[in-house]
Amino acid sequence: MTADRDFAAVTKEARAALDAFLDGLNSHDLAQWTATLNFPQIRVHEGAVTVWDDPEEYIRASQAELEALLASGWRRSAWDEVAFPQVSDDQVHAAVRFSRLDAEGRRLAVFDSVYVVTRQDGKWGVLARIGYEVS
Repeated sequence: MTADRDFAAVTKEARAALDAFLDGLNSHDLAQWTATLNFPQIRVHEGAVTVWDDPEEYIRASQAELEALLASGWRRSAWDEVAFPQVSDDQVHAAVRFSRLDAEGRRLAVFDSVYVVTRQDGKWGVLARIGYEVS
């Protein structure tokens, strides 16, 4: 980054990608959600690393997780905090806190995570998620 305006523009694009990710998840539509990702998709959670090589694999593997989330009472998630401690031209690390909410907006769980948002072939998307439940 060479100028404040570059930082601001990249941060704005990364934030838009994060918001699209959350909107996709909240739509309960796996294709819409998957369209917000870059691949290979990487997730570090519960002491494990999972890698999906392409969108089709991600959709197949995520159906059961989405069904389990919905069965738990979850209806949507919301950002509680988003910060961008590291920013380059094509990669941003977002330190986030988000909540899972039920249909009435009650908090079911809170997670702290780092999202790696990248620009691949001109498209910003979430490449990796690393996180854990805090409550």
